Amino acid sequence: MMNPEPERTKDERRTTMEEKLEEIYEGIEELRKEFDGRKAPDALGWDDIAQEVVGAITFALPFLFTGELWEIAKDISLERSLAIFLMTLVVAYLFIAKSRIGNLKREEMFHIPKRLFTVAVIAYLTSAGLIYLYGINRIADFNVAQYLNATVLVSTFAVIGAITVDLVK
Repeated sequence: MMNPEPERTKDERRTTMEEKLEEIYEGIEELRKEFDGRKAPDALGWDDIAQEVVGAITFALPFLFTGELWEIAKDISLERSLAIFLMTLVVAYLFIAKSRIGNLKREEMFHIPKRLFTVAVIAYLTSAGLIYLYGINRIADFNVAQYLNATVLVSTFAVIGAITVDLVK
């Protein structure tokens, strides 16, 4: 009896199987690269800086408009403000360097995490800028020392926001 399909030789079957195996190997390699990319630590980049800015603004704004904070800024001394500043930096350091939250690449400058520098600079500049932008310094009638106190107080929350948004992805 005649078969309508021509008989396949062993070589034809082998090439078809080799092609399928090649596709499978390529798929496995793509999956491996994707998996390696996910578990690689996140290096500090522009996306992280943008997230820190968003977090700092988001957490600072609600506290910026509270009259109680303005009164505290007027009443505390620069020494207490310095203590709050240092306490905020220590808490930020503990969050960034010692917590196991997030998959962050360990990058340091002068034995201090780079993220601590970026978080602090962004939070304090953002807070000072928001106080000026919304005219809180004129409304509350701040002098220079009180303006610095208000910046430190608002930045306490801005630092927390910048770290939180950066670490939780």
